[in-house]
Amino acid sequence: MRRLTIEEVHAQKIRELGLDPEALDLTTPEGLAGALRRAASYLCPCSAATLVRAVVRPLRGLVPDLEKAKELVEETLEAMISHGDILEQPEVEDGTSTARVLLYAAPASFVVRQSGLVILLGVTADQLSPLPSELERRIEYLGHVRRLSPSSGAEDLRSELRQLGLFELTPDAWLKGPKPCAASLAVAASDRALDVAPPSRDIPGLLLLDPTKPVRYYRGRWTEPKTQTGRYMARRQQAYGADLWCYVQLTNGHPERMIDLPQRGSRWRGCDEAWHLQMAIDAQRGSPQRFRVTPSGDAMVLELFSPTPAWARRRWDAIGEPVPSAGCLFAYRIPKTEIEEERRFAHEALWLEEMTTGSEGRGTEK
Repeated sequence: MRRLTIEEVHAQKIRELGLDPEALDLTTPEGLAGALRRAASYLCPCSAATLVRAVVRPLRGLVPDLEKAKELVEETLEAMISHGDILEQPEVEDGTSTARVLLYAAPASFVVRQSGLVILLGVTADQLSPLPSELERRIEYLGHVRRLSPSSGAEDLRSELRQLGLFELTPDAWLKGPKPCAASLAVAASDRALDVAPPSRDIPGLLLLDPTKPVRYYRGRWTEPKTQTGRYMARRQQAYGADLWCYVQLTNGHPERMIDLPQRGSRWRGCDEAWHLQMAIDAQRGSPQRFRVTPSGDAMVLELFSPTPAWARRRWDAIGEPVPSAGCLFAYRIPKTEIEEERRFAHEALWLEEMTTGSEGRGTEK
């Protein structure tokens, strides 16, 4: 019998998760995502706290800062829920108590991109992976994301994965975003809701997002009500917690009507609904929000200048890698084979306009 070192324990456990111990350990997002999927396979349905505890407790003595490791596990779990590996659903009510929110392991499934790239989702109950070893070795792990690229133009990964029992999800079913439509229709839908809202009195702590300010400087677009007349995306203070998102009608700077976001029945967060509506407002005004694509070695960098809804970020997290980039709000490094699909998505789903060499001087970031 021999006592293992901390490094040897890390390597052994990473190997048991089907990952590369030469590149990863139990403190990396890839290793923790693998541990969360494994724990979910036998604990779900359960609470988020139960799942986090099952992964964090065995790390005692294996990591220098257990509390910091717990924070990373929680962040990784949140990313996996957003990604679709794990589902968050209310518990079925029995009439005796308020329903809790529980986590459920999503079934093994996949999404196929137009390029043929496959995004793997879900958890298998009785094994680490439903894939044969030759496919398993080709999986690319990046944080909580698992990707599988066709080895040649003739390889039909869709048919092969279906035969292995995986469910295919369409991109729309996976992302759960709104169906693409004209910007005017999106604005009209919110206007109709505002038309029937009851009259509003003074709204404390109201801040407006001014659509006349340059779209490439998001922070500079926020302003206090003065003499504005019209309908604006806004935020308002509440007694406790973060400011609320709302859509408000003003006359000479005084609120007349208001609806809070998200609207009743919406499956998105208030900020997601607000950012998407503002994109539509800007596009309808003829000054759409912008994006830029620049080369970066064998890939391309997609640069955004304003916040985007979570369902848009989810697809970029799945196919790209966040990178620092000066002069924009955030950026992703995306393979060249994927960038054309993202250009179309930005135009059709977000109403964004691509910056060209001749248009970069309009609306500065400074």
